[in-house]
Amino acid sequence: MNAFVVLWKKEWTEAARTSKLIWLPAVFVLLGITQPLLAKFMPDILKSAGNLPAGTVIEIPPAQPGEVLGQTLSQFGSLGVLAICLAFMGMLSGERRSGTAAWILVKPVSSIAYMAAKWAVSTMVTLGSFALGYAAAWYETAVLIGVPDTGHALAAGSAYAGWLALILIAVLAAGAWFNAPAAAAFIPFGAATLLQLAGSFLPERLSALPSGLAAEAVSSLQSQQWPAVSAAALTAIIAGGCLIALAAWGVRSRPLRA
Repeated sequence: MNAFVVLWKKEWTEAARTSKLIWLPAVFVLLGITQPLLAKFMPDILKSAGNLPAGTVIEIPPAQPGEVLGQTLSQFGSLGVLAICLAFMGMLSGERRSGTAAWILVKPVSSIAYMAAKWAVSTMVTLGSFALGYAAAWYETAVLIGVPDTGHALAAGSAYAGWLALILIAVLAAGAWFNAPAAAAFIPFGAATLLQLAGSFLPERLSALPSGLAAEAVSSLQSQQWPAVSAAALTAIIAGGCLIALAAWGVRSRPLRA
């Protein structure tokens, strides 16, 4: 436990030193406030920039609060996930290249404590950033569009948070096996993108994929129904356990390579 606390403090110091505590929340807040603004002012933007003939009438149905929040989560699923992967791509692979991992793991420190500290801090930073961005989207939507249903918004946000936590485990597992930080970022990002695309093409047959957490969160906001994520949550837990085992195997079998 003492080793975990020391490593946890080290990871917080590293997150502060690299400004992750500033720029990652800023990315999510920016994404969160952009979608409500677009939903509100898109008709005016089209009218002013469309170069349409005189008398042309553009009729766009008014956006509903739940739809706007769902679109915001979709933005988080692309640009937000990319930002997360880039932010934490070097949390393990970078330390392997620099020799920091070798210096730590030759001490009486378990690989489990080493990885747990990294995952705990990265998850706290990511979910904190997500919460700030989601809250900003909720507030902006309430001001410009209408007040979203708080219960559905919280349920959808909780489901989406589980998806983000799984992506962080995937980044950690990739970093345990690949020395290049770019590989630790883009392999999980590519896998997450493929899972989301597969789920969107066959939503009924592939709803149990871990990406179903994100898809159901978006769908529940748009339909104003409670998210049905039991199957996707179970699959995500199993996938997370497998990725943790894979990461532990990588750290144990290749701990001292640079």
